[in-house]
Parts: sequence; structure tokens; C-alpha cells
Amino acid sequence: MFTTRRLLRVRLFFEGALVGIFTGVVVAALRFLLDEADIYRPIIFAHVDSLGKILLAAGVMILIAAILARAIKFDAQVAGSGIPQIKKILQGRAQMVKPFRLLAVKFFATVLGIGAGLSLGRAGISVQFGAAVGNFFSKVIYADNKHHETIEGNFLLTAGAGAGLAAIFNAPLAGVIFCIEELRKRFSPEILIAAVTAAVMASFVVKMVFGVRPVFETITATSLSMPTVMTTPNLEMVAALSAAPLKFAALFVLLGVICGVVGAFFSKALIFSLDAYDQLKIFGWKRFAIPLLLAIPLGLEIPQVLGCGNVLVDEILVTHLAASLLIILLAAKILFTLISFGTNAPGGLFLPVLVIGALAGNIFARLGNTLHLFTADWTTLFIIFGMAAFFAAVVKAPVTGSILLLELTGQFSHLVGLIVVSGAAFLISDLCGGEPIFSALLNRSQEKS
Repeated sequence: MFTTRRLLRVRLFFEGALVGIFTGVVVAALRFLLDEADIYRPIIFAHVDSLGKILLAAGVMILIAAILARAIKFDAQVAGSGIPQIKKILQGRAQMVKPFRLLAVKFFATVLGIGAGLSLGRAGISVQFGAAVGNFFSKVIYADNKHHETIEGNFLLTAGAGAGLAAIFNAPLAGVIFCIEELRKRFSPEILIAAVTAAVMASFVVKMVFGVRPVFETITATSLSMPTVMTTPNLEMVAALSAAPLKFAALFVLLGVICGVVGAFFSKALIFSLDAYDQLKIFGWKRFAIPLLLAIPLGLEIPQVLGCGNVLVDEILVTHLAASLLIILLAAKILFTLISFGTNAPGGLFLPVLVIGALAGNIFARLGNTLHLFTADWTTLFIIFGMAAFFAAVVKAPVTGSILLLELTGQFSHLVGLIVVSGAAFLISDLCGGEPIFSALLNRSQEKS
């Protein structure tokens, strides 16, 4: 005989599947449009080769800034990454009144802003989209039962959020872990059932659209003949690791320490950037016009730093860029991300954080290779570890970051190294006073409300 709790779990299984399917459709559409923007944005900037065209581009950017300002005025939840808003809802301090309206407006604004070049991510947005889908279905299914809408609505909202992360990265396990580690911060069978079902179904839908290709892959035609960017360490690397495990463990810890220090200050700089716009009283379309107009000279000189940045990761994985260019790209990506995020425009942080970590890992590997600590074959591995370390330092979700990188690379032999580098980055960031960025953003919004 089924108990009430068992019936709840059965309902959550099927409801989670429904939420996952629709979340997968929405996220697949978002990913497709932003991928297309990554292709055509450099082409467009390549044709901005005269004063008249520069002025025309400036006019377009100001128009986009005005549209973004209008979208946020229409619905305040359109602003930012969306994850702090979800955490606030789960804490019972806010409600998602019109999830379908939020999804439609934020989808359009995100594609417009990131497509134009804002250095923001799409993962946080996908998380909020999934949460909106879960909230929408809970309102439809339990329209006549407010008790069930409240209880199961939170389960479906959480499951949808995890499904959004799973869909954008093709990483269902990371989506489930994110629900537990970052959103709910506690475990229950009901959350697990809904989150697993939603994450698997969302990932399945995205794979039906894009196939099993990795999120970080070079999208230019010239790269199609190159080998897979996430390669298994060759026999020489395995032999070197076996011969000197302490040396490489120390190198992993050192990379984690560096990323931990930088990550802690990066988190503080993000909050400072938001406060700076407010203190300077830059509001409305002028707020968004600053990074959008700045995107024009950046697009003409170093277009790699525009947008989410996954194309830049592809480039450094398959191309031997000069060390000086890597340093310039790292500095530009950090600064432009701070300027873009400070506007509170629609867009997340996951991808910019991963890109910055990849650049840091590449520079670290280049330095180690120059000092003859290891061969160039280790570069890809340190890029991966840099991504995990910087993610752990900023988001303060080391398990989610490690699992995410495992799913992205498909190399489970990296597990121990990822745990070491993520743990070191997490600890050092904590010692430097770095807060979990989404909790810090939530606290900031509560203080200003």
C-alpha cells in the first residue's frame, strides 16, 4: 500500500521528467542562439572598419542598452544571474509571481546582451530558466491546492534549476550536486528523485539537439580536423606522475593556492563593481551602455574576451598562444567581466569564471614548462585544473566544480587531482575572506531592499 510520502515521490518522478524536458528545450534554444552569436560576432566586428561604421555600431549598442533597461524595469527578476533570486525564493523571502513572463523577457534580454558581447555566462541564466519552468508547472498542476503548490513547487523549482545547469553543460550529475550543495544545502530523497529525473531528461533533450559533443569545443571550420581537445594524459605523463607524485601534488596545490587568492579578490571585486555603479549614480540605459560601448574597441582588437568565453577556451586548448597574449586576455577578461557584471545585466558567472580559470591554468602551465618542471603535454591538464580551482574559489562549490569538469572532460582519472586543486583553492579563498559569490549577492540584495 502506498503511503503519502511514497505517492509524493512517484509524483515528483514524473513531474521532474516533465520539467526536465521543457527545461531542455528552452536551454537548447538559448545555447543555439548564443553559439550562433559567437560565430557571427567576430565577423560583424571585422566589418567595422571605418568611422561611420563605428558610429553605427555605437548607436546599435546604445539601443541594446535601452532595451535591457526597459526589460529590467518591466520585471526586476530579469536582472543578474538569477541564482541569488532562486536562493531567496527557496528561503521563503520572495516569490516567482509570473514565471512564464520572466522566462520570455529574460530569454530575449540575455540573447541580446551576451550576443552583443557582454562578458557574462549562460549557466546561471539556464538555472533560473529551469527554476521558472518548475515553478510554472507547479502552479498549473496544483492550481487548486496551495499546500501542494508550496511544498512540491519548491521541489520542482529546485529540480528545474539543476536541470538548467545539466542542460547547458550536458552534465546531469553536476546539476544534481548543484541542487544539494549550493541551492538547498541539505539532502532529501524527494529532492534527489526530482533533481535526478529532471537533470537526466534535460540533458537528454540537449543531446538530441547538439549530439554528444563537449560544450568547450572549437566552432570554427578550421578546427574540425583537429583531435578532441580534452585528451587523456599520454603514457609519458602517467609515468611522470607515478615517478614523482609529491612534486605534481605540490604543483596542483600551488595552482589551487594561486586561484584561491585571485578568486577571493575577484569575488570582492564583483560586489565592488555593483556598488560602484550605484555610488556613481549610473542607472538606466547609461549603466548598460558602458560595457556595450567598451565592447566595440575590444571586439576590434581582442574579440576573444567578448561573450561567454567558451570559444576562448577552445582556442587556448588547440592553439599555442604567446604568453604575453595570454596575460592580456586574462586581464581583459577579468576587467570586462567586472564591468559587465556590475551593471546587473541579465547573465551569469559560471562560464566567465571557468574561462578565467582556464587562462590562469594555461599561464601556470606555460611557466612550469619554461622552468622545466614538466613537459608541454601537461598544459591541457592544468587548464582543466585551473577551471576547477577558480570555480571552487569563487562559487565555493568544490564538489559541483569537480564533478562538472569530470563530466565535461570525460576523464575520471582526473578525480584525485581535481579534489586536491579544488580543495586548496576553496581553503585559501576562505582564508582570504572570500564569500560564496551567490550568497554574497543575495546578502547584498537583502541589505539594499
